[in-house]
Amino acid sequence: MLVCPQCDLENPNNAKNCQKCGTSLTHKPCPQCQEKVPLNIENCNECGALVGQVWQAIIMQSKVPKTENPSNGGIHELKETKIKSQLKPLIFDSGYLDVGQRYQLLGTNKATSLEVIKTSNWLYYQAEVIDCQPLQRSVLAVLLEHSSELLADETDITSTASWQSMGIPDVVLSYLGLKDLSPMIPSVHDAWREEDTQIILLSNRSEWQKLSDLVLNEALVTLQNIYWLDQIADLWERLSTVNCCQSLLIDHNLRVDEDQSISLQQLYQDSHKQAPSLRDLGQFWQRWFMKGKYQPSQELETLIEQVANGQLDSVTEFQLQLKKLATQQQTASEETPQGTSEKSSEISTEIPTDLWSEFEKSQTELLDEISEDFLLNSEILENTDELSTDVLPMELLSLNDCGLTDRGQQRLHNEDYFEIVSDIHTNRNNQGTNINGHGLYIVCDGMGGHAAGEVASKMAVETLHNFFDQQWQDQFPDHQTLLQGILKTNQRLYQVNQNNASSGSGRMGTTLVLALIENTKMAIAHVGDSRMYRLTRQQGLEQLTIDHEVGQKAIQNGVDPDIAYGRPDAYQLTQALGPHDNNFIQPDIRFLDVQEDTLFLLCSDGLSDNDLIETYWQTYLAPLLSSRNSLEQGLNKLIDFANQYNGHDNITAVLVRVKVQPKMSLDD
Repeated sequence: MLVCPQCDLENPNNAKNCQKCGTSLTHKPCPQCQEKVPLNIENCNECGALVGQVWQAIIMQSKVPKTENPSNGGIHELKETKIKSQLKPLIFDSGYLDVGQRYQLLGTNKATSLEVIKTSNWLYYQAEVIDCQPLQRSVLAVLLEHSSELLADETDITSTASWQSMGIPDVVLSYLGLKDLSPMIPSVHDAWREEDTQIILLSNRSEWQKLSDLVLNEALVTLQNIYWLDQIADLWERLSTVNCCQSLLIDHNLRVDEDQSISLQQLYQDSHKQAPSLRDLGQFWQRWFMKGKYQPSQELETLIEQVANGQLDSVTEFQLQLKKLATQQQTASEETPQGTSEKSSEISTEIPTDLWSEFEKSQTELLDEISEDFLLNSEILENTDELSTDVLPMELLSLNDCGLTDRGQQRLHNEDYFEIVSDIHTNRNNQGTNINGHGLYIVCDGMGGHAAGEVASKMAVETLHNFFDQQWQDQFPDHQTLLQGILKTNQRLYQVNQNNASSGSGRMGTTLVLALIENTKMAIAHVGDSRMYRLTRQQGLEQLTIDHEVGQKAIQNGVDPDIAYGRPDAYQLTQALGPHDNNFIQPDIRFLDVQEDTLFLLCSDGLSDNDLIETYWQTYLAPLLSSRNSLEQGLNKLIDFANQYNGHDNITAVLVRVKVQPKMSLDD
């Protein structure tokens, strides 16, 4: 079956266009020149841009061929002809990785273009392949869909009998067991066995920047190194559960994504005889810093030395020491006069801005959070008084947004209305780049019939727009200002109802959810059951608003949720703009500080009904945290899916992606 890239409908293999939306199933536009190109080619014939779906192929062999010089044991002694002879002739003779000729090896000389990595148990051959049938679901995806019971019991994650019977490589279980760590761990697209050879296709990260290049060649402040070391320590703990700690001890395998967060190119399995130790990890870091052009701070160098010589052999204790060191660096930064660096050898005036992206996660991990495990240890508890709860001030790195509304499958008219008003200014000088962003985001879901609902939602948005256009000049609006704007909007709608002598269901009204952003400050407010969600890598999905409806009010009064939503009027609104005067309006208003990269979603209930967001956020929202992914394309897919999943109401959504970084100058 061919899965439509636009609406996800499954079409017959011989279909030329999607049977639902008409999208071509044989061609797509080139991202550079927009020329229509076949789906199964590597490069655009017009401009040469890469247009094919490329995967990284990992070919694992457990039977390691002997070297020319066994005493040396170096992988570089293996002759290319011997490497070739170890693999199936089919791979090289046909130029494809599989019998079905779906995955074609890239490179002219297929036999010698493979990179080879040797560990104690395996030979890993790395290559790139282009997917010649990108709209077909992979064999692995189909098996996973029909064999979910194999993963139901997490304690059985290392049981491979069932997987082996289906021809699935053992190592796939390691990737599946760590899928919650995405994007740090690459996702598996497809996998199969060829006797003693395991073949895995992963998301391609060959062009991602190597962490070693940054550590060895860039001038980095100590806090940046601490952030990466803490991420690696977290990964070490998780990788140990699937026996893949070796993955952190191979230089080129550690990469950084566009937000400068640690990511692995692939997983390497540990030796059956002896797994790597934390000491090995410390010695690995030591070699990096010894070769680097810029030395770390003396305190960090000493801490790594303690790990490398075995004095510190607990990941928990190591991370606690990192937290202490981060606190010291934080204090030192605040005391350093503006315009000077913390250490002349550690930072230059030309540090790229993107080195700091995603560093916000370290603020909670390194400065503000001590786990319960730490607190239960009385010896460590005695030292926690020295830890500061301050966090490094954050500043805006980028602000992106988009909105979309759809009538839905059953409604004749669209009574939803949304608006986005954003303004971004970038200032660059010899001290760096400063970005200032302002945004007003509003979603309203009208009620009261076709004319009334459409009028109410549009009128509410226009009134709020005009209000904040006048009131939001210099100072970020406070609680009283937001309340004033919402009450003014309600009063305007209410007065129209009064003038028209409307009553009962004839009175027009609307729900409201709005957000104001000024750099890293945010204010949100809502009336009714339109919602706002927040998504971060650290906390996952959070619903920031509580619906103003009978069922929720009952729950807040102590009624059991099952009973509260068992009543026939459970979903009846308790608040809306327009039907009643200001004495009946009590909007929920709250203020937030954005301390890490965040995706915000404002939506009407046509999208959030039936727990759609809570159930499918990992599929449709989580990828949009990355700036590599288009908000517009992601929102289109979400709306299309909502029409299939719900579709009974109008559907409206606004996405706001806020990326932040530590503030480079502490001038306030």
